[in-house]
Order: sequence, then C-alpha cells, then structure tokens
Amino acid sequence: MKKINLIIGTLLLTAYIQHSNASQVQSVASLQQASRQFIAENLTAETDYQIKLGQIDSRLKLPLCNEPLNIFTPKGSLKAGRNAIGIKCESKKKWTIYTSVIINIYKEVMVLSQPIKRGSFYTTKNIRLEKKEISDLRSGYFTGWQNIVNKQATRNLAQGSIITQRNITEPKLIKRGEKVTIKISSPNLEISASGIALMDGIQNQNIRIKNIKSQQIVQATVVNKGLVVVTF
Repeated sequence: MKKINLIIGTLLLTAYIQHSNASQVQSVASLQQASRQFIAENLTAETDYQIKLGQIDSRLKLPLCNEPLNIFTPKGSLKAGRNAIGIKCESKKKWTIYTSVIINIYKEVMVLSQPIKRGSFYTTKNIRLEKKEISDLRSGYFTGWQNIVNKQATRNLAQGSIITQRNITEPKLIKRGEKVTIKISSPNLEISASGIALMDGIQNQNIRIKNIKSQQIVQATVVNKGLVVVTF
C-alpha cells in the first residue's frame, strides 16, 4: 500500500512540475497577440488592412517574461508588404526573437471603368473609385479624379487597372511638324508670326519653333493648342 501511495505521489509531483515548467514558458499565442496589438497601434486608425503573421516554432521554449513585451521593427516603421518584427523581453532573463508579418493594405483608388488605349484621354466616364490592395504598387496611385481627367494614357490598359503616375501624361498641345502661331511679347511690343513646331510640346514646355518667314529657329513656351510665346 505504501508503495502504491509513493508511486501516486511521484506521478502527482511529476505532473505538478511539468505544469509549473509549462506555465513558466512564454506561449506562442502571447507572442502573436503582442505582435497584432503592435501592428494595430502603429497603423493609422482609418487604414483598412489584413495581416499574415509569420510562423513561430511551437517548440521554442522562451522563459516567461515578467515585463510587458517590447515589440519593434528593425527598420523603424511598418509598411505595406513584408515586415520584420522583433519581440524583446527586458526582464531578468532577457531574450529577443524575430518573426515577420505581411501587411496587405486596401484603399479606395482610381481605376478604369473601361479599357483605354495609349494616347486616349481620361474622363469622368472611364474612371471610378474602387477598393484595391495597394501593397505592390511601385508608383503613385490616385484617390480622386482631379489630377487624372484630361490627361492622356501612356499605354493600353484593361478595365479595372489601377491608374498610377506612370499611366498618365500631360496632353500634347503641339505636335512636331504642326503649324503654330508665335506670339512675340515684350513690355512695349507684341506681334505674331507663323511657325513650324520642330518637336512635340505640352503646356508650359519650351520647344524649338522655326519662324516660317525668317527661317530663324527660336525657343518658345507652349501656351495652348497651336500657340507658343517668345518673351524678351
């Protein structure tokens, strides 16, 4: 009987020690929760996002931290896409581990409501706002139509494409070989002459113009379609 009681006591003691040791280990769930809270606190409140935390090995036996966990990013700030996350314990038994998180950020951005061809103009009829995942965009996107309408497409784009800075260009008001009016202006004089554009030009761009009458080549500023100005 004494032997049986000894065995039961030993088993109970072993179970207690195992439970005690387990309670002294930092759980993976607590590391993930701390990471989620850090991300939520460091992204603006209006940001619509989804995250995918990197896996932390469940076999990792880190001592239980008696201080609040210190979460940080080695690069100083969170961004769309993949981020490194550091988790540090500052208590007596110090430790630091690193994991990762992929942050997908969603925004209402301007997209095409119908296909567009290179050189065609953007209008309020062929663009619209739509929520898109923007993590992989390499150039500026637009959240309104003001800087898009009346600009020209730089390439063929399919319906639903996100409109970026690379996709738009100022319209060419003057084309090479086109006949233009040259307005010659000074404080005391203003005259006009006819010329031929030697290059394409957008508004406020300086281009070379050949005066038809004098055959002289001048630098002139594009003002409007078919009109350039030379200022003295």
